[in-house]
Amino acid sequence: MTDNLRAASQGDIGDPRLTSASAKKHPYIPDVGKGPRGVDDLLKSRQPTEWIVDSFGARGACVLLAGDSGAGKTSFLYQMANAISKGELFMGQLNTIKSKVLIIQADESINNALDKLELMGINVGFDLLFGEGGWNTLDIDRIRKEIKKGDYGVLFLDSVTTLLTNRGISMKDPEFARPLYDLNALASELNILIVCNAHLRKPDGTRQEISIHDVMGAGTQSGAVSDIWGLRAATKPEFENHYVLQCLGKRNCQIGVIWNLQGDEEDFSWYLKSVGRDDVLPKKKQELSFLVLQLLDSDKKQRTANEIALAIGSNPEHARRICIKLFLEGEIAREKKPSAGGRPLWLYGLRTFPT
Repeated sequence: MTDNLRAASQGDIGDPRLTSASAKKHPYIPDVGKGPRGVDDLLKSRQPTEWIVDSFGARGACVLLAGDSGAGKTSFLYQMANAISKGELFMGQLNTIKSKVLIIQADESINNALDKLELMGINVGFDLLFGEGGWNTLDIDRIRKEIKKGDYGVLFLDSVTTLLTNRGISMKDPEFARPLYDLNALASELNILIVCNAHLRKPDGTRQEISIHDVMGAGTQSGAVSDIWGLRAATKPEFENHYVLQCLGKRNCQIGVIWNLQGDEEDFSWYLKSVGRDDVLPKKKQELSFLVLQLLDSDKKQRTANEIALAIGSNPEHARRICIKLFLEGEIAREKKPSAGGRPLWLYGLRTFPT
């Protein structure tokens, strides 16, 4: 394992044009772009949401995972990469789609990474490139070429904060967010999942929770990516090594979703133990999704979310979220029910029902 990982870390030294001095002299110049298209034309090219990691990371999205130093972001990333590379469950709860994975590691040295991987029992599965092997700055064009050459479906960056500051970009500089927009565009262009670890600002006291404003860097970076998750140690732990993973927004994960994780200091493994109030574990959501599909297929009738909830014995809000998720995934269809006023009712059914 050591020789292979060391070999994978080697690469040409970063483009000298990306030094801090030259980066300031050569600001980003956007392309002119294509002309406008009608929304009806654009919707024809929309692809259903496909989760590479169920409920966490979708194909075509760039996800920012922000956490304090020592919160376990890197081991979390390695375990996720290992699960994806094998198409196995992640944290005992989340389905993954088997994909080829590349990690650009700028926060850990090769030796530190090898020690961690040895403790994890990971000796095959994904590829790594290291900062000390020439990958210490964020070069979008270079990354694009590497992904295409290796036919990777998932890219992890650890951490994007280090990769950007190594380019000489101040964390207070509005341009700090520009490369994140480019990464989000790259994920969409190549139809891959990109996950970026990021650092948090140090709190004044004990961190009670994480908000978008706690993410280190310019405030505009929160609008640059598809989704943001925050990882922190639990303030009032309910079990040993209790950590909280919370969705901060925006596109695929629902703001406020809380997952209670248990870490293991012996092998750096992670387990999803429970969820926040008014939510259910991912495995339970999979069971409810199956029941919804089974119900709609049984008599080919259209139903509201409330009617579906009653039929499958579920909480109405849970059923509504399941229906929306299945709709976005292209599993079911929906149409608006005429109403005399107030909030419209939506009917859900098989994709084959008449419109």
